[in-house]
Amino acid sequence: MTSFNQYAYYKNRIITFKDEKNKLKKKSRQYSFVRLCLFLCFVSSLFLLFKTHYIVLSYITLFISLGFFIQFVIKYNRLDHVITLLSSKIQINEDELFYLNHKYTERNTGEKYATINASLSTDFDLFGNGSLFQYINRCNTQKGSHRLAQSFCFPDKSSELIQNKQIAIKELCDNNEFIQDFQSITKFIKGDGTETILQSWMVEIKKDFATIRIFAIVFGLINFVCLLLSAFNILPWEILPFTLTISLIFVSIHNKRILKTHSQLINIANNLENYIATFQLIENQMFKSKHLLSLKKSLILNNTTTSKILKSLHNIISVFDYKQNRLLSFLLNSFFLLDIHIFYFFSRWKLKYNNNTSIWFNAINEMETLISFATYAFNNYETVVYPTVSAEAFNVQVKEMGHPLIKPDVRVNNDFYISGMPSTLIITGANMAGKSTFLRTIGVNLLLAMNGAPVVAKIFSFTPCDIFSCIKIQDSLINNESYFYAELLRLKEIIEHTQKQPKTLVILDEILRGTNTKDKQTGSLGFIEKLIRLRVPVIVATHDLIIGELEQKYPDIAANHCFEVELLDDQLFFDYKLKEGISKKLNASFLMKKMEIID
Repeated sequence: MTSFNQYAYYKNRIITFKDEKNKLKKKSRQYSFVRLCLFLCFVSSLFLLFKTHYIVLSYITLFISLGFFIQFVIKYNRLDHVITLLSSKIQINEDELFYLNHKYTERNTGEKYATINASLSTDFDLFGNGSLFQYINRCNTQKGSHRLAQSFCFPDKSSELIQNKQIAIKELCDNNEFIQDFQSITKFIKGDGTETILQSWMVEIKKDFATIRIFAIVFGLINFVCLLLSAFNILPWEILPFTLTISLIFVSIHNKRILKTHSQLINIANNLENYIATFQLIENQMFKSKHLLSLKKSLILNNTTTSKILKSLHNIISVFDYKQNRLLSFLLNSFFLLDIHIFYFFSRWKLKYNNNTSIWFNAINEMETLISFATYAFNNYETVVYPTVSAEAFNVQVKEMGHPLIKPDVRVNNDFYISGMPSTLIITGANMAGKSTFLRTIGVNLLLAMNGAPVVAKIFSFTPCDIFSCIKIQDSLINNESYFYAELLRLKEIIEHTQKQPKTLVILDEILRGTNTKDKQTGSLGFIEKLIRLRVPVIVATHDLIIGELEQKYPDIAANHCFEVELLDDQLFFDYKLKEGISKKLNASFLMKKMEIID
């Protein structure tokens, strides 16, 4: 992508869409006026028809005005739909301007997803206010948001899939028109009821209604014949009410299932229209990447697109809407047993497409997730890079890596390298020097990388792996767990997991804080050495300089790095740059004196 200003891009689109919207609104007012004139012409024609002798002229005027009136109603409704979509696009571009300024705290926090992988989401601020989810998420459907949350908590480990997703995200990033068209439609999908209702309806017991429909056809023919013969006085009129009553009884026998289907599907009609438009957008897009082509292919069944399949269902639901008129429902069921015929088409549709709905909607959910990452890539393309997936047993090598949630003008980037199984990177440093932020930066960028998304770095090479961390431990009053006991449980989880899966990057931040210094040092050294014996890669941040002695004991495995603090003009200065070696400078006592906490 060539260099350009994202602010100018979004602002220009807002101006363009607003101008287009104003033009269409002016045209809409013209349509409204013409429609009113045609309606008045229609009323006048009716008056002439009944009050004058110009019958032929009245009929001609009546039908012409009615025809044009209907045509302009359709045009007006289509134009109104386009105006609505333009309003949606304007809002999308205005929102992106806020994202560019890191003003997104009013967006969905995703707090409800924090329990999917509680330790990972807490340690790396995946959910909640100011979280990665809040910054990345562009999903409009609830299922799409859940899919994105799952991808953060359980990213892909397959190198091939990660690389395919990278290519797909790149392609979408270069096609912001498609992204905004997609978002403008999905903004009108309300809740996740449509997908849930359809899938629950599809898995219900499927029964072929063909035999029952044959009876309905026979009863309908009998009713029609009786009506015809009664009209010519061949049969007495008394027979017709008898046959109609039998028809109503037959419909009522199956009424429970019919009403259940009606109540299930009638409320999803509007949402179904928006889904159909979304599927059409994907089906009509010319994709190149393997992953996007695969999504598009999943929307074709027996040479028929999903949008056409769902359109046929929508048409059946639209006919079923006649039940809202009780008199019309009574007459049509009496003479033609219409409910039976409609239910037959529902059952045939269900039998034909079985459980394909989950595949269709998964495609939309996956597309929303990819679009979220692609929009993030589009907004940050000057500061991000698509990682190289390494084939080594374990390797993470980065240049100029930074945290995506920190504004670029204040963000400090760092280089670091860890390779091999086992391998241990020990990071020491003073309070507030940047150790914890650096650990979160590593974790967040790795999670993005394993989702195929770009990361904040100049160079980023990594091996897909599990991530297990111990950074933010919380005690639990409900479970009667102290902080120290909660931390021990987490460390036990790490050991149990790495015994089964050594290719797990373990990230530790000042473990065993809940005990005395001697215990802390002994326990920390013992835990890290056990991970070394398990051949696990570890990154540990600590104040305990004694842990840095592991570099001497395991020279080919352990390495010391640090964040230093400088005292300049009686002020502490943090450069937040990772350096080699062990930190020797402390700042706690200095700060306490500075704040007059101690003398």
